[in-house]
Amino acid sequence: MALRDWKPLLAILVIALAWASTSKAHLVSIALYYGAHPPRHSLQAFHWVVVQPDAHFSPRRFDKMGRSAFAYTSVGEASPGEYTKIPPGCVLGKDRAWGTAILNQARRTCRQDFLRHVLTPLWKQGYRGFFLDDLDAYRQAVTTAGARARQRQGLIRLIRAIKASHPTARLLLNRGFRLLPAIHTLVTAVAAESLFDGWDQKTRRYRPVPKATHRRLLRKLLAARRLGLPVIAIDYLPARQRRQAIADARRIAALGISPYVTNGRLSILGVGTIHVMPRKILMLYSGPQDAQHTSLNWYAAMPLNYLGYSTRIENVAFGLPHGTLAGHYAGIVTWFANDHIPQAAAVYRFLRRQMRDGVPVAILGSFGFAADAGHLHPLGLSVGHIPRGLIRNRVTFSDPRYIGFETRPVAAAPNNFLPLALRRGQRLLTLQDARGQGEDAAGLTPWGGYALSPDVVSYLGALPGRKGRAPAAWILNPFRFLRRALRLPAMPVPDTTTESGRRLLMAQIDGDGFANKSWIYRYRDRYAGEVILKQILDKYRLPTSASFIVSYFTPHGLFPKAAAHLTAIARRIAALPWVEVASHTFSHPFNWPALEHDPALMGHKGDMRYGYALTVPGYTRFSAHKEVGWAIRWINRHIAPPGKRVSLLQWSGDCDPDARVLALSYRAHVLNLNGGGATETDAEPFVTKVRGLGIFKGLYFQVYAPMQDENVYTHSWTSPYYYGYVRAIQTFKLTDSPRRLKPLDIYYHFYSGARVAGLRALRTVITWALRQRTDAIFPSQFAHIAVDFGHAVIARGAHSWYVSDFGADREWRIPVRLGYPRLRGTKGLAGFDRHGAVRYIHVAPPSAGAPVRIRLTPTRPRVPYIHDANATITTAFYDGTDLSFALDGHMGLRFRLANAGGCRVLDGHRPIHGRITGPLITYHLEAHHGRFTVRCP
Repeated sequence: MALRDWKPLLAILVIALAWASTSKAHLVSIALYYGAHPPRHSLQAFHWVVVQPDAHFSPRRFDKMGRSAFAYTSVGEASPGEYTKIPPGCVLGKDRAWGTAILNQARRTCRQDFLRHVLTPLWKQGYRGFFLDDLDAYRQAVTTAGARARQRQGLIRLIRAIKASHPTARLLLNRGFRLLPAIHTLVTAVAAESLFDGWDQKTRRYRPVPKATHRRLLRKLLAARRLGLPVIAIDYLPARQRRQAIADARRIAALGISPYVTNGRLSILGVGTIHVMPRKILMLYSGPQDAQHTSLNWYAAMPLNYLGYSTRIENVAFGLPHGTLAGHYAGIVTWFANDHIPQAAAVYRFLRRQMRDGVPVAILGSFGFAADAGHLHPLGLSVGHIPRGLIRNRVTFSDPRYIGFETRPVAAAPNNFLPLALRRGQRLLTLQDARGQGEDAAGLTPWGGYALSPDVVSYLGALPGRKGRAPAAWILNPFRFLRRALRLPAMPVPDTTTESGRRLLMAQIDGDGFANKSWIYRYRDRYAGEVILKQILDKYRLPTSASFIVSYFTPHGLFPKAAAHLTAIARRIAALPWVEVASHTFSHPFNWPALEHDPALMGHKGDMRYGYALTVPGYTRFSAHKEVGWAIRWINRHIAPPGKRVSLLQWSGDCDPDARVLALSYRAHVLNLNGGGATETDAEPFVTKVRGLGIFKGLYFQVYAPMQDENVYTHSWTSPYYYGYVRAIQTFKLTDSPRRLKPLDIYYHFYSGARVAGLRALRTVITWALRQRTDAIFPSQFAHIAVDFGHAVIARGAHSWYVSDFGADREWRIPVRLGYPRLRGTKGLAGFDRHGAVRYIHVAPPSAGAPVRIRLTPTRPRVPYIHDANATITTAFYDGTDLSFALDGHMGLRFRLANAGGCRVLDGHRPIHGRITGPLITYHLEAHHGRFTVRCP
């Protein structure tokens, strides 16, 4: 290009950069999402959001979070479905590229029709912001200067009429630059499409914007800025070009213009001044079993949860998602049993499309589709000649960083050797047969990575005297492999094990055995529920959920003669301030899927030890409503004291309710818990024994108990193993190092009060747990944390991270190598603590829905901060070097401050004094709550 061609562009850039240097405050984070189901939680990371008015979206709820929702509204065009609603004379022509009618807003009747039938219904729907599109559409239909002037005047009158009828309406214009001199004081901001990259609707292709067009648009945007308006540039790139989208957004922001870069259909979460980091992983399997009984749920979910990601397990037999997952999901993990699943063709097409769109894929077990050249060559894999018969082979290479995590790799079965060569990527494991052919059985690829059976998880065989599934151990390092294959970035992630720098601690009691007569001499023939009350709950004031099986207490239930006495004991338990009331259903279903499938099985034993559920007189047909809602209401009326209600449903038996039953707990406004549970011990020190956070069933999330109960540690509560629950301490230790995978969960049944050894083991576990540095919470609080983990949003800005919508999950975690959070002058950050190779950051939201900024620095802060506390940090903010914070706990407050030497610490207005322990100052208070200020010279 000749120098003279650059001069106009250089002049514009000089002006733009001058504006940019003085107008950083005018940049807004905006997103436009036109899909039917906007990702509400992710969109809350943005200040402004534009959605289609018929989307599943609540503008009132969004606005309450301190954000602004704008309804997409075409002022200049109408879609084909609206043709019959347009009054005569209100159509100027057609936009053939979009297949829409061009509207005539010069006529008063047309403007009135728009206000009456378009804008007013949106106002009633709750929208207070409107994205006015197609303001220049009339130029396609009218060509004379006079006709165009009349159209402009009509649009000006329309905008004035909108503000006259709705003075608080926020109007965001898409172009309409010619209107601005007359109405700029009525407008919130102005947007324009395609500053650097655009979408051609006629050809349905992406295209770079010609330089001359770019210069003209930039000139118009800068002119709008001079009117005092924030300006926005909306650019378009394919979903797979995420890195380019980030670069373009930064380039636009450098001009002082708020950016948003998305795909042509505006159906992905694009990039603005921030870009939201997707935190969902789609996990696919095929088979007759439900998702709860898959390797994805048993083994793969937990490492992904630890890495900071929420998992969605789907059976491909019921279909695959439509459209691209880019921007919505961080990656896909598949775990198929073989290469010949019935849905192989659909799965291959789906995965290839997502790979092309830049969504990483990790394949575990088998490919799920034919392992032939036609399928594998596009994936960078070549297949050699597959000889017939049994192929003996051996391991010739393994990368110790990825292979041999808990047990050594093994050769493929003689009938399962696949001569496979990785052409592009990094080999992790290679096998070789006697003829010299190799099988690259695991590798990292440009599209993600794969690891084939049997070198994913090794099943070790049944142990002597043990029932149930044989223990398994990871051959593949799931933490390292999944992070690399899915290209998961090093960033702050929400944590569910820790709060305020301390490991969470809770206790939960399942209702089984409440009416058992105790064998303990002192309490001979007393009910086990009363023993637990006197020996545990009265002595250890630890936040505990006590759940009750309703049929134990009803007058016509399992124990009609003792019901009144049992209810009196239950009421005494429920009245304790450190006990929350929970339901353990009506009849304690042991096999939820069977009863859901055939309610008439109620009362039958089948091949189960106790039957499908407890046999309650008169209850002959299973009712999910009775087990969930009715049982909760009964406990509220007959056991819970005034002012306290059931806060938790603890699932019974196999803890496998279906989506319909799970939904009942949500409709009852009660959180749920149970299923899963860690059982890692010194005898089986495998992270395969640690389950994930829970599982989505339909729209709802079932929260797993962090640890297993004493029934598992005592061989199903049989003699001579009643003391076996002490091994839970091994689980507590192993799930804390080298990675803290779970909080402490003291999980037991009332029947532990029936045996001396069982009660002694329980007291030993509780005593050990209370000696640790923990933050004690109720199990319902943990359920809140687990649910909110899936909602938490993290977005990346130019130099900072922004976390929002994290609810009760207030502890965030980073690798130590990322540095320290900058604290001075912040709102919502209270401090940090280190545990092993990670650093926990204590977050407290400054206001409902407001994001918290985390800026990382290599330098340790010098201002005072909370190192750790045994309570929730509800508020925190810095005023210069002074720190103000509030704590809300369930026990006497214990907290430690760093960098507080020479500072005054006030509890309200009262000075308090701590004990110096090395670089920290420790404070002990009797109160469970408090507001504190640290004032430093």
